[in-house]
Amino acid sequence: MANVKNNFENTLEIKKLTIQYVNDKDIVRAVNEINIAIPTGKTLGLVGETGAGKTTTALSILNLVPEPQGRIISGEVLLEGKDVLKMQIKQLRNIRGGKVAMIFQDPMTSLNPIKTVGAQIAESIKIHRNMGEKEARQHTMKMLEMVGIAGNRVAEYPHQFSGGMKQRVIIAMALACAPSLLIADEPTTALDVTIQAQVLELINELRKNSKMSMLMITHDLGIIAEVCDTVAIMYAGYIVEYGTLVDIFDNLCHPYTRGLFDSLPNIGDRRAELKPIRGMIPDPINLPTGCPFHPRCDYAKNECEKTLPVIKRLSDTHYVYCHLV
Repeated sequence: MANVKNNFENTLEIKKLTIQYVNDKDIVRAVNEINIAIPTGKTLGLVGETGAGKTTTALSILNLVPEPQGRIISGEVLLEGKDVLKMQIKQLRNIRGGKVAMIFQDPMTSLNPIKTVGAQIAESIKIHRNMGEKEARQHTMKMLEMVGIAGNRVAEYPHQFSGGMKQRVIIAMALACAPSLLIADEPTTALDVTIQAQVLELINELRKNSKMSMLMITHDLGIIAEVCDTVAIMYAGYIVEYGTLVDIFDNLCHPYTRGLFDSLPNIGDRRAELKPIRGMIPDPINLPTGCPFHPRCDYAKNECEKTLPVIKRLSDTHYVYCHLV
C-alpha cells in the first residue's frame, strides 16, 4: 500500500492557531496560538492532561471544530501547503477519510453496530478511491488481512469482534485510502496492556511501510517514546515545550514537562515516591494571568504571575515557553 509522495517538506503545518468555544456567558480558550509541524513520513506526539486542547487541535485539521460554539479565531492549518480552514465543503469531503484519516480512542463507539465491518470499510474506499462494489470488497479483505484479521470476516458485525479486533478494524478503515496524514487520538486507551502493545506495533509498522505522517495524541509518555520522532507538550491550550524525542526525553526544560516525567513510577527503585504535579489544570474559561502553569509551578517568580512567556529557542529543533529558561 505505497502512498504517493508529495513535494512538501511538511505534510502538516499549524501556524498561530487560536480556537475558542463561546456561549452566552463564557469564553473557553481551548487552543492559544499554537505552532506545530509534521514532516512527511514522521510522527509528532501531542502530550498533555485531559482538557489541554489536544482533541480540539486534531479536529481543526479536518475543520471539524463543532459550530456554532466552536470558533477558529485565527491561524492556519496547512495540509500539503493548502489551508484547510479556507476550503469549501466539497474539498473538505475529499480530504476527510481520504488525505487525512483519524483513529478514535474508543473502538466500541466508532463502529456502526448495524452494519458489517466490511461495509463500513468499503464505504470510504468507494468514495475516495472510485472503486466498484466488487473491487472495493476485495480491497477491504486485503486491508483486514493487513491488520491481522481474516479477510472472510468482512460479512461479520462489530459485536462479533473483541475490543482489540475492533480497534484493528478501525485502523484498517483509516488506512484503506492511503492517507497522507493519520491522526491517532489516544487509540489504545480502551484496550488492555497486551493489546495496546500489539496495536501500537501495528500502527507504527503500517505507517512506516506507507510513508505517511502521523499525529499521535496521548497522555502516555511510554507511547511517545515508542512511536514518535518529535514531541509537543500541551498545557491549558498552549504548546509549552516542543522538540525531538531526544530534546524532550534527555534535555527537557519546562517545569510542566519535568513534572510529567517526575510523576512516572521508578521501575529501578520501587521504594521511590511519586512526585505528582500539585493542583489541577486550570479552567479554560478562567485561565490565570501570566504563565498558565504558574499556580502549580514550584519555581514560579513574580514575572510568571504577571506576564505571558515568550517562545525561547534552545536549538533549531527545541523551544520552550517559559520565563525561567
